[in-house]
Amino acid sequence: MNKIQDILEALRRAPDARGAAVVTSDGLIAAAALPAGVEADVVAGLASYLMLTTGRSLQEGGYGPCGRLVLNATHGKAVVVRLEDSYLVALFDQFADVGAAGLRAEQAATQVRDAARLV
Repeated sequence: MNKIQDILEALRRAPDARGAAVVTSDGLIAAAALPAGVEADVVAGLASYLMLTTGRSLQEGGYGPCGRLVLNATHGKAVVVRLEDSYLVALFDQFADVGAAGLRAEQAATQVRDAARLV
């Protein structure tokens, strides 16, 4: 297993976490540790679309780029963090603390950035 995959697997094993993936800005999976029943291509497409459109809206409003997007849904939470030319997507269950989930996702994103520089 490579270093980035190891990081995703470790994040998936964290409390309240359900899965994680690194997706490209054009909606492709680069690496994933997702649970059964979660389609990687759907996660990748949705995350890239949301970050692209949110980023565009923020730029047009003069707020700068979107660095992190947090989604709260009935059955779970998702945290999407901008990397260099890709995004880290972290999925959590509905009971996860948003602050702790965001912190775990940011820490994993930093580890992925560092691992990508070493490649």
